[in-house]
Amino acid sequence: MAQYYYLAASLPMLSFDGPPPLSSQAFLRLCREQAPEVHALLERVSFGSLAARADDPAPWRGYAAWETALRDELAVQRAQRLGIDPQPWLRPAPFVAGLAAVVKEALAAGSPLAVETALDRRRWSRLDELEAGGGFGVGRLVAYRLKLLLLERREAIRAAAAGGAFEREYARIRPSMPGTQTE
Repeated sequence: MAQYYYLAASLPMLSFDGPPPLSSQAFLRLCREQAPEVHALLERVSFGSLAARADDPAPWRGYAAWETALRDELAVQRAQRLGIDPQPWLRPAPFVAGLAAVVKEALAAGSPLAVETALDRRRWSRLDELEAGGGFGVGRLVAYRLKLLLLERREAIRAAAAGGAFEREYARIRPSMPGTQTE
């Protein structure tokens, strides 16, 4: 397996609570220059499309399967709260021990923003595990790409929250949510 010592060592450190030190697009440009053989893969790596291919590297296939299992568990627990069938929202995913407890704890965090933060912290931890086991291989680059995407999303949420947009939108849609009692 190829190792990307220089590229991985030259990347700025990422912090869950900090802003992204570079954009995911800037990261992709670096990869196109320094690791062109994995650039196409890293362009496909995203939270929007978890369709890992059979010939993709194991770190990406493993993370995509874990994220799918996380989303399935979220769908199951949310459907249970609403008294509906989760089946239409489930995707094929492996069983992941302990995921039900992780999701239950995250959903108990309170506001939707707190729930998303708890879930993102767990995603970050999972990506840390992926990085730790991969040395300077493609797994480290996959984890870095996903962490950048998480940070960009969190930064967008912070910007919206600073302007009060999140609270206004939540207050607008809350009365129409099933199981919500209006005062």
